[in-house]
Amino acid sequence: MKQAGLKCKHSKCEIPRDSIKYLGRLVDKHGVRPDPEVVEAVPTLKPPKTDTQLMSFLVFANYYREFIKGYADNINPMQRLMQNKGKKFSWTEEVQVSFENIKRELYESPVIGMPTEKGISSRYPGHTL
Repeated sequence: MKQAGLKCKHSKCEIPRDSIKYLGRLVDKHGVRPDPEVVEAVPTLKPPKTDTQLMSFLVFANYYREFIKGYADNINPMQRLMQNKGKKFSWTEEVQVSFENIKRELYESPVIGMPTEKGISSRYPGHTL
């Protein structure tokens, strides 16, 4: 740290640590994953009933998108529903399936591996971030 010109306050340091929570993620020797305390509530989430509730869920899902396989395809029906803002809120079967897929993928989220020369490895073969 000294060579890099960095300083730390000893009273605020906890060294060594096995893991650290940072911005809703847990970082440890195995990699990076969503904070388990945040994700444990995901299975109990009820489907949104208003545009505002849906937008809140979309923001939440977007924040953790790198942990959600097929994020773009799964989120698309909910994004189309948001395009109808101001019109009747119509929660269809397609949107429900999308919602459940996002919840499942986030709850079963992978550990994103440690950095490599090619990027950050993930649980998906041949996929790096």
